[in-house]
Amino acid sequence: MKLKNIYLPLLLALLLLAPGCSLKNPQAVRFQDLADGICQDKVSGQMWQIEKSETFKTYEEAQLYVKKLNLGGYNDWRLPTVQELYELNNLFDLHLNGTCVFDRKGNYWSQGEEGEGMAGSWEMSEQCDPARRYFTKNAGNVRAVRP
Repeated sequence: MKLKNIYLPLLLALLLLAPGCSLKNPQAVRFQDLADGICQDKVSGQMWQIEKSETFKTYEEAQLYVKKLNLGGYNDWRLPTVQELYELNNLFDLHLNGTCVFDRKGNYWSQGEEGEGMAGSWEMSEQCDPARRYFTKNAGNVRAVRP
């Protein structure tokens, strides 16, 4: 009888404290689909291009793409930093994306702090918890961000 009384509190504690892929909090949704090819992070105010670009082999090609991009009436798009790409993936891993759906697979160009760029990807671990590692690549797509 004593063991039976322990199971329910233990099960509840595991469900509440253990992070996992099935935990979703609809109240914590951060992204809003603006219905014009853009999703906006309601906390940071940043806007993200939903559809990724074609693949670019050089940083210069990726920079030219964002310089010419006019999406949703905005023309001040830029390449995200590696940290911004990580945060975007992390928020989606935590199911805070609402109705915004991105194809996150693949490599993406990022802007470095010193004006250099690189292509790479934050690849997901084989486990359920959001654990990512950055791998640099030779080519990638652009997922533009503003501001």
